[in-house]
Amino acid sequence: MKKIELKNNLLLNLFICLIGSFLLFFSFPPFNFWYLSFFSFVPIFLISDKKSFSRFFYGLFSGFIFYSLSFSWLNKVSGPVYLLLALYLSIYWAIFVFLIFSFDRKKIIFLGACIWFFLEIIMSHLLTGFPWLVFGLSQYKNYYISQIAKFTGIYGISFKLIASNLFIYTLVKKEFSSQMIFFILFIIFFYLISEIPVKKEKKGNLQICLIQPNFQTSESNENKEKILFFLYKYAKNKRCDIIIFPEGTYQSIFSENSELLNKLKDFSKKNKIGILIGTFTEENGNLYNSSVFINNNKLEIYKKIHLVPYGEFILGERFRFIKTIFYRIAGYYPKLKPGNDYKTFEYKKIKFSTLICYENIFPEMSYNFLKNGTDFFIVITNDSWFGNSFGPYQHFYHNVFRAIETGRYFLQAGLTGITGIVNPEGKIEKILVKDNKHLFFEGILTFSLPVEIYQTFYSKYGIYPFFLFCLVLTGLLICRN
Repeated sequence: MKKIELKNNLLLNLFICLIGSFLLFFSFPPFNFWYLSFFSFVPIFLISDKKSFSRFFYGLFSGFIFYSLSFSWLNKVSGPVYLLLALYLSIYWAIFVFLIFSFDRKKIIFLGACIWFFLEIIMSHLLTGFPWLVFGLSQYKNYYISQIAKFTGIYGISFKLIASNLFIYTLVKKEFSSQMIFFILFIIFFYLISEIPVKKEKKGNLQICLIQPNFQTSESNENKEKILFFLYKYAKNKRCDIIIFPEGTYQSIFSENSELLNKLKDFSKKNKIGILIGTFTEENGNLYNSSVFINNNKLEIYKKIHLVPYGEFILGERFRFIKTIFYRIAGYYPKLKPGNDYKTFEYKKIKFSTLICYENIFPEMSYNFLKNGTDFFIVITNDSWFGNSFGPYQHFYHNVFRAIETGRYFLQAGLTGITGIVNPEGKIEKILVKDNKHLFFEGILTFSLPVEIYQTFYSKYGIYPFFLFCLVLTGLLICRN
């Protein structure tokens, strides 16, 4: 039978790129069309398997459209400058599409998946990294596929999705080879091992109160009275063990308000309640974005390690022109410093760690906390900057994969939303909602937390075994004739 060939028409090809980009866009949060990701790249592959320059260009164009749509909420924060981020990330698509058709088509499924895997790893670490929309995130509602993260992390899901797209591409092109059989066996293998029950350990129960105060980012010291209002009117009557306030709850230096600090200590001591609050702390003249845990008279601090470029510090600030350009656009210099201690807090012999803001999108952050014996995770965030958009949804659903990877509960408290709980299997157990909305309302979410630890392969070994697998596989495929 004749192979499918598309006409070399620029406008038609650009339209086909748009189709692929839109399909992938709708497979990500907050949309529920996760199945589109299994073939969304196929149209792009079909028009890109010709000349090398066109491959690079169509990959760049497709990626730019996808990221421009997916990050459109950033327009509220940075204006059209966010398109530079979209352009930067689309370069990875261009490199990927260029490379996969530079090798033997009989190896394209697994070799292409390995290339994508390594490109996502680079994207997640280069220039501080930005794994906000790794391909695997699209499976946030697909329980069966998401369980692969117990072994490979979210990057292994990306590997499978790209391989699936390349598998369908080879079917459409009628380029049959033994790699297709191995791919089917690969899928069956991971499905079977993901069904193997994991070892579980019960550490106890805690009553948790997650506060969504709906504070505005322009508010500062006036939040003091509202914080106390939540404590006395709501949390005290809920019989909580730990009360959690999100990032940005108190937007000044916490230690400078001794009155508020003493009242929180008194409340904690009298009611035997731990209080976690997102605020700023200062040490040796340095300012930190922090989570402060108050337990009786004891006060402990975690200082955010992974800062947001251009939101909390200036990437490349040693170059004067970068600082000048940033100041002209933003009108200020962000001067926060990163912490360096993967701090764990303890309450009733149960350990927990806090991830601040977008730290939860970095799998290695959670993995490093696990080394200190964390029993569950709390994410505190201020996503009010994103407005009533799909940005907070994209952010929240990373917790699904961090929970599966680590085998721990993930609890998120958002300043304006989203506030919710994800169990170690990646299922959302509870989420704060009002009038079918998750954003921009005041509320409190109470939850009886069964502190359960799932002993996953990833929680023990991290990404390293799958990284080694992809490295060896890539070497074998390239070197083998």
